[in-house]
Amino acid sequence: MSITSGVWRIGTHQRRSVLLARRLDLVLQQPSVLARARAGATPWLITPKPPRGLGHDPLAGAASWLPMEERFTLYGGNISFTPPGALTAGRAHDERGAVRGPFSGDFRWVWLQDEPEPIALTPAQAAVFKALWDFGGQPREAHLVMSRAGLDSDKPIDLFKLKAQHKGDPRYEGPLRAYKALVQTNQRAGTYALSCAAAMTA
Repeated sequence: MSITSGVWRIGTHQRRSVLLARRLDLVLQQPSVLARARAGATPWLITPKPPRGLGHDPLAGAASWLPMEERFTLYGGNISFTPPGALTAGRAHDERGAVRGPFSGDFRWVWLQDEPEPIALTPAQAAVFKALWDFGGQPREAHLVMSRAGLDSDKPIDLFKLKAQHKGDPRYEGPLRAYKALVQTNQRAGTYALSCAAAMTA
């Protein structure tokens, strides 16, 4: 249900209204929006996190803010939710945790479906995935991807190729498996894309 332009009431959680807003500033500029949605209890507010730095409680207690990028992860058709407080108690101390789709915050770890442990990536491999992620799932030519990653190789796959002496070694086979699972290549157009990035920015 639309409350005002760019702000919707999408349900309830723990007997509190759940609001979704396109941007945090839409709510900050219209305090009455939260007042109308309270219904006796402090509402939850889901918004993307703005690029500028903000304190942990920009709404001054008028609502419980859930920054979309920190609290929700979309991967494999499923959405997972990290409740407030859980980050401090758990994943904050695990640098391998998936916080950008299947990737850790620094892109040095990637989780694949049906695999119980994350795959470790080299700094160069992580830079390739980050570059593709930054393009938001849009296909880009190899030279643009590698320039964004700050690498001299001709193509993204160059960083993941498996040498004969490394066959059977999970340290090398894992990153290649992740590349094949996550990167969409259009050989005719010579472009590369990361579909999970498109899902997160849709």
